[in-house]
Amino acid sequence: MAIFNESGLTLDLPDGLHFRFADLLAYKLHSGQNLKEMDFAWIDGGKLFLLEVRSYAQVSTTLTGADLIPLKGQAVPHRFEALIDKLTDSLLMLLAAWADTDCGKSIKAGLPAAAKSRMPLKLVIAIEMPSTLSAHLSGLRDSLNARMRGRIALADVRNVALIDYARLLANPTFSAFVKAQV
Repeated sequence: MAIFNESGLTLDLPDGLHFRFADLLAYKLHSGQNLKEMDFAWIDGGKLFLLEVRSYAQVSTTLTGADLIPLKGQAVPHRFEALIDKLTDSLLMLLAAWADTDCGKSIKAGLPAAAKSRMPLKLVIAIEMPSTLSAHLSGLRDSLNARMRGRIALADVRNVALIDYARLLANPTFSAFVKAQV
């Protein structure tokens, strides 16, 4: 098992069945060109899970709903845009690998064997936020899915799961791999 600590979580991912885009040479060659990646990927139950973890605990006193959710007629919040970029670019990298484009072949070389061919995807974003902002979680999820709907449909993904840390840690799908840092 490979152990990673990030954003207040410890992930214990199965050897040979996980990867991080950030660790792939092909990603490193393009990361300076505005290419973003989701934090973790692993295979479980015949599905490839991509997980982005975000903790806003450190900025809880200054963060508002408007910092997370786009409002009509206003600039899109950078935190929201960052999530869109990470989701979109991660999907593009996987689709390029599965389509065997020149760059995709380089990405594919760094993937676990099971992820080198097309498989069902689950896109998950886990966010730690103060209880004062938890009411905005469903609005963020809905806005994110509305913005991503066409993009994720291209990869046969119905929606992006956006959950808080408590639900991530309690969900049996993730609890085998993800724990709170102590």
